[in-house]
Amino acid sequence: MATVPELNCDMTPFGSDENDLFFEVDGLQKMKGCFQDDLGCPDENIQLQISQQHINQSFRQAVSLIVAVEKLWQLPVSCPWTLQEEDRRTLFSFIFEEEPILCDSWDDDGLLVCDVAIRQLHCRLRDEQQKNLVLSDPCELKALHLNGQNINQQVIFSMSFVHGETSNDKIPVALGIKGKNLYLSCVMKDGTPTLQLESVDPKQYPKKKMEKRFVFNKIEVRSKVEFESAEFPNWYISTSQAEHKPVFLGSNNGQDIVDFIMEPVSS
Repeated sequence: MATVPELNCDMTPFGSDENDLFFEVDGLQKMKGCFQDDLGCPDENIQLQISQQHINQSFRQAVSLIVAVEKLWQLPVSCPWTLQEEDRRTLFSFIFEEEPILCDSWDDDGLLVCDVAIRQLHCRLRDEQQKNLVLSDPCELKALHLNGQNINQQVIFSMSFVHGETSNDKIPVALGIKGKNLYLSCVMKDGTPTLQLESVDPKQYPKKKMEKRFVFNKIEVRSKVEFESAEFPNWYISTSQAEHKPVFLGSNNGQDIVDFIMEPVSS
């Protein structure tokens, strides 16, 4: 059976820019280090240079190695042992480490969306008049002042950091209600951009590539934050000056409240 010699520490490091150590246009050159003579090959032995360097080489070095092995595989040598396809696969298994790539889906532009962990922040939101947001009906948020034991009625948001048009002052996020399969979304109703709570499949949400109706641009304004709809630019999550009114999507006309105080909470 063919055997491989011990690694020689004195050998020249493989993968340098001097690719003539591996091959020439018209064939292989002789290289330091070789298989033992019990391969039964003639004087022109197949010779390989072996390095003690870490296997994480550059792409160019890896290509050089592949080309060298290809030439070895195709080289006509009259000997009992030849480099077969399964031998080449075995050699590559020692050089390259296989790692699985988990994929979520392909986006609308044909780009691969990787299944990476989604960063989330749990928080409470109050408007600048200190009104709290509560879940009034199954699918409606209202803003009102709370005190005492009633303070526990305010909702906790699960803010997910998602794909979108990121800039220095805008961060794309999705706002879900913690413990509920509900997300704030923006749709067109009767010709007007409208905010709603939409029920979703908990097996599919949240995800990194959220549909645009779920995405809001979080904008920090001094110590407060605003949430602009990605689907309808210049429309913001808003509350009324009056008490106990639904949270809605407003056009920031100066009469409605668009600035919120964000209070992070432990998960």
